[in-house]
Formats: sequence, C-alpha cells, structure tokens
Amino acid sequence: MNKSYFPMLDPLGFLLLLLYMVILIGALIYISRRLKVGFSAKAISMFFIYYTLFFIVSTLLPFVPDLPDTELFALIITENYFPPHQSLGVRLFYGITYPLRFLSFFTLELFILLQIFIFMLSLMILWKSWQIVLKYNHQDIALGANLFLFLSAIYPSFLLYIPIPLREFFILFGFSVMIYGLVERYYLGSGLFYIFLGSLLLIFGRPQLIVIVIIFLALFQKNRWIKYGLVAGSILFLPIIFSKLTSYQFTPEFFAYLRNVSNERYGELAYGMVEWSSYWELIRDLPLLFLQFILSPFPFLHDKNPLSLLAIFIDALFVIAIYLSVLYAGLKVSKIYLFIFLTSSILFAIWEFHLGAAVRHRMPLIAILLPVASYGMIKLYQDIQNYKAKK
Repeated sequence: MNKSYFPMLDPLGFLLLLLYMVILIGALIYISRRLKVGFSAKAISMFFIYYTLFFIVSTLLPFVPDLPDTELFALIITENYFPPHQSLGVRLFYGITYPLRFLSFFTLELFILLQIFIFMLSLMILWKSWQIVLKYNHQDIALGANLFLFLSAIYPSFLLYIPIPLREFFILFGFSVMIYGLVERYYLGSGLFYIFLGSLLLIFGRPQLIVIVIIFLALFQKNRWIKYGLVAGSILFLPIIFSKLTSYQFTPEFFAYLRNVSNERYGELAYGMVEWSSYWELIRDLPLLFLQFILSPFPFLHDKNPLSLLAIFIDALFVIAIYLSVLYAGLKVSKIYLFIFLTSSILFAIWEFHLGAAVRHRMPLIAILLPVASYGMIKLYQDIQNYKAKK
C-alpha cells in the first residue's frame, strides 16, 4: 500500500466497478464490430479484466513503483482539483477530462476503468490504421490481431503507466487518432479530419507536442505546393507558436538550460549535460541523445547500472524485441510507421533528459510499432517453418 493515491480510493467506486466493467466491455465489443478490427469478444473481455485486475493488485502491492505525478492526477480526478500552478498541459488535461470525471462520479476506480476503455479504443484505432497497410499489401487484414493484443498486454510501459492516474492514456489516444489520419492520408489521400482531431487531443495532453503536429501536417500533404508552403511556414512560425503555447523559448540555449537545470534537480536519473549555442551543436549531439531515448535505461550518456532500474530495464528488453521485429517485417510495410517513429523520437530526444521519463514518453511511439512488430513476428515464424519444410 505504498501508492500516494491509495488514500483517495473510494468504496463507491469499488461498489460500481463490476457494473461499469460490463457496460464498458459491451461498448468495446460493439465498437470493435462496427470498426471491423477483428478483436473477438472474448479477447476484449479478457484484456479489459486483466488491466482492471492489474490496477487493483498494483495499487495494493508494492511491485509497481509509485510515480510522483500520480498523486497530482489522483487529486484532479477525485477532488475535481484545478492545478493553477502546474503546466499548461496539466491544466488543459483538467478541462478536457471533466466529462470522464463526471461519468466516474469523481472516483478513482471508475476513472481508471474509463482510462482502460480509452486505452483499448486507442489500440483498436492503431490496428485499424494497420489494416489499411495490410490491405494495400494484399494481406489478410486479420493477420496478427491476437498477437498485437498479446504484445499490448505484456508491454511493460502499458502496465506501468496506463492503469494508474496519469495522462498517458489520453496522449496515446491522441497519437492513435493522428496516426490513423496520417496512414489514411498516405495510402488513400484522405484522413485530414483525423489528423486534426488527433493533433488537437495531443495538444490538450502536452502542448509542446505542437512541434510534432505541425511537422506532420506539413509533411503529409499531397499537394506539393501546400507541403512546401507549410514546411516554410513551419520554419518561420513554429518557434513563435511553441513559445506562445508553452511559455518556453525556442532556442538551443534555452533547451540546453532546461536539460542542465533538470540534470542538477534529478541527479543520477538524469543524463545529457549539454552546451548548445547553435542549432549545429544541437544536431551534433542528436545521435547519442536519440539512442539514449529509444534504448533507455541502457548507458549511452550515463554510467548507471541499468539492472538497478529493473522495471524500465525489462521495458528496454521488450522494445528491442519490437525494434527487431519491425525491421524483420520489412521496409515495404513499415516505412510510414518507421518514419513517424523516427521523426517523433528525434524531437522527443532533444527535450528528454530523464531515464524513467524517456521510457514513459516513448510509450506512445512504441505503441505505433506494435502492429508492425506483430506482422514481423508472424513473418519470422512462417519463414522458420518454410525453412524447416525445405530441409
């Protein structure tokens, strides 16, 4: 019972838990059938119950670490607390999640169930985007659906950050909607509505993600003149928009200042003291910053033993398996997902400075790769079977 949000648990939430589970699972089954994503009612039910049980057990037992932000978000949920001195992203999250807090009767237990519901909805949307790729490559659109759900069930970051009071579920939802729009835009020439909707959700979750939003809006335009115009406009206006939204300066010196101050504040879990007075110096340091971000907590810019950070070390082993599976899937089917992942990771790497936060913030980017990884694993299995048959 070491969780900071444990005192905020409410008997009313537990009393209504089973009723809400039935309603939300039923809704997910209906949505799955409407979207034709190929997830069985049994798989959806088991997945939802599994994450609900994980929330209950991890709250009562200390095997999942208590994260410092969870107390703040638990207060937002249960006390309808507006955090005036927090970042703009936290305050926007407070506003946009009011309907969820109302539906949960401002109880933590029911809000977590709604989080899991939106999390599963995000997975369905990600899989729906992957079905477009499968269809385009003349593959069975149900290929790997169960494996994708299995990977989602065992992904350590999902288990660490989804069934607790945090905003990661909402950011994942924004990413999934935007990814669906980008994939639809790339293959079918449509999808602008979903790109804008996903972008809006992302900005409400973390305003600094406006950088990613504007870049993808520019790069995924079909008309080359609109594309070139938006790219040029991004270069000119992105620093201004970013500064207005976040109150941060969009300069190498300020990014260096944020990292270095944070290194002093967070001590041994921080990494990457830098000296940036130009964009060239920032670009020069990017390769190692990128590797540290995508493979945290392995030591690229620090000398801490990654085994001492067991939970995020296990996460790193999992994501390495995902990276290898995506590469095995082949560039033909994974190029758009790899492009989105690499572009986003580079931008995240400039900002990130903390070993644990890197694992947390790369979570929605790894989620993008999970459908591709499921295909790669199936392809590897099929290739092994074919090799054995030929011997």
